[in-house]
Amino acid sequence: MDDDLEPLDGADLAAIVDLLPRPWLIGVDVDGTLAPIVARPEDSRLAPQALNALDQLANRPGAMVAVVSGRPLADLRHKFEIPASVMLLGSHGAEIGSDVTERTDEEQHDIDAALATLEAVSRRLPGSWIEPKPFAVALHVRQADPVQSSVALAELELALRASPNLTIHRGHMVLEVAVRPTSKVDAFGMLRNRLEPATTVFVGDDHSDEKVFGSLDPTDIGVKVGVGPTVATHRLSAPDDVVAFLLALAGNGRPETGNQ
Repeated sequence: MDDDLEPLDGADLAAIVDLLPRPWLIGVDVDGTLAPIVARPEDSRLAPQALNALDQLANRPGAMVAVVSGRPLADLRHKFEIPASVMLLGSHGAEIGSDVTERTDEEQHDIDAALATLEAVSRRLPGSWIEPKPFAVALHVRQADPVQSSVALAELELALRASPNLTIHRGHMVLEVAVRPTSKVDAFGMLRNRLEPATTVFVGDDHSDEKVFGSLDPTDIGVKVGVGPTVATHRLSAPDDVVAFLLALAGNGRPETGNQ
C-alpha cells in the first residue's frame, strides 16, 4: 500500500480520466467521499454541489455513475436525494436500486443475535452507540475511548467472522455486521460485468473501498479520498475535491460556492 501518494487537484484528475476510453463507469462512496465524516450518520450532509455533480456527470454521453455505499438505500434515496440518473448500491450491495425487502426468519434471528452481542460491548464503551440497518447492525465508536474501542472492535471482528451467516464490514471507527453475504467489491463487480465499461473509476475512503480498488483492472482508476495507505492509483484530499473532480469530468469546471 502507498502512504506517500500525493493528492491531486480535482480538475487535474478529471483531465487524466478524460483521456481514457469510454464508456466510463464512475463509482462513488458517500461518507468520507461525497460527504465529510461526522460523529453521527444522521447529521451527515453532502458536500456543496455534490448532487449537481453526480447528475451532470451521469448525463454526460458515455458516462455511467453509481453511488456505492454501506448506507441503506432509503438514506441514499430520501436523506441525500441522490438523483434518479445515478445508479444506487446500498447496504454494501444488499440493496441494489430497489426498495428494501423483508428479512427472512433466519435473517431476523441472526440480526437479533448480532444486536445482543454488539449491545453487550457497547455497554462497556461509554460514547459508543448502535445503528440498525435493513440487513445489518453497526457499532459506532467514534465518540468512545480510542484505545478501548480499537481492542473491542478487533475482538468483535475476530469472534463474529467465525459465523458463516454473517458478513463483517470494518469502517472508520465502526464495525457493521450484515446478514446477507454482500460487499461493495462484489456488488460493484456485478455492475461492471453487466455494464461492460471500457474504463472504470472508483472513488472512496475506507477499508471496504480498498477492496474495490484492488479489484480494478490495471487500466482503471482507483481514487483514495483523504490520508492513509492505499492501493489506489490516485488521491484526492476531501469531499470538496471529489465534487470538483466530478464536475470537471462532466465538463463544467470547478464547483460554485454556496449551497447545492
